[in-house]
Amino acid sequence: MPTYATYDLHLHTHWSYDACAPVEYYFRRARELKLRRIAITEHFTMDSLPDILEVAQSCPEVKFIRGTELTVRTPMGYSVDLVCLGMPIPIPPEVEQVFGRYRELQRAFGVALSAGMQAVGYDFSEQVRLDLLRSYRPQRAIDRQGITHVQGSVVQKRWFMQRGLSEDEYKALLKRASEKVPRPPYPDADTVLPAVRRTGALVVVAHPSSVFKADETKRLDELREAIELDGVECAHDSNPAALTPMYRKYCRERGLVSTGGSDCHANPANNPHGIAAQHDFARHLGEDRWLDELLERLPAS
Repeated sequence: MPTYATYDLHLHTHWSYDACAPVEYYFRRARELKLRRIAITEHFTMDSLPDILEVAQSCPEVKFIRGTELTVRTPMGYSVDLVCLGMPIPIPPEVEQVFGRYRELQRAFGVALSAGMQAVGYDFSEQVRLDLLRSYRPQRAIDRQGITHVQGSVVQKRWFMQRGLSEDEYKALLKRASEKVPRPPYPDADTVLPAVRRTGALVVVAHPSSVFKADETKRLDELREAIELDGVECAHDSNPAALTPMYRKYCRERGLVSTGGSDCHANPANNPHGIAAQHDFARHLGEDRWLDELLERLPAS
């Protein structure tokens, strides 16, 4: 039998460009599993918030933390994903401006990818991207965010493989397309994080093992100091199990919060594309006491 944590603080719904789960799925599963807290952390926005507030009314026993996941360029030159927990409502105008910038960026990603693919001989047009987005996202999300980039590791890749490419050829094609038409960079941390910090939200580096090797605590220190990290997602299924206690020790020694999340993107019972099927809701190694420590640090609702 699978072992579930008592909370899940890293979740995506079909309001994220690369996910297909409805908000209702997470509340239903959280109620079934008697989770203490969940946090829906869409990529780049809080566009699912109206759905969250509506569903929460019919599921009051499920407590949630408002959040988002922002990708930023660091002063060291690489990009990193940050889960921001304890975001306020109503959303402050300066934070909404940040989200608006990310919506524009997602559309620009899509435009650049189509242009690059057309430059190397594939008619991966805006209409193709729209059709693919409609295959896993509701129209109202597309109306809100526009014709963005498409989930790449499954949905987009399958489109090209159906046209005769192998997986290696698809990867090579992506590289050629990006060389022809570079994709726009993520915003610098110092242009978006000040607005988030003024809300009192906690900024946590997501899935750190995707950025740092096991012995790179010096680089993690560098990131912590450069962007004033509040915590580390010590438990995530991309973190090897042996690294979870190392990250936890790191947090305890530096007074940081420890979080855990599944990074779930889909309801497995309704995921025809197989999007992010490796992520299982509430499956992570985060300890119960981490949540208590986090709740003590969150801004008052």
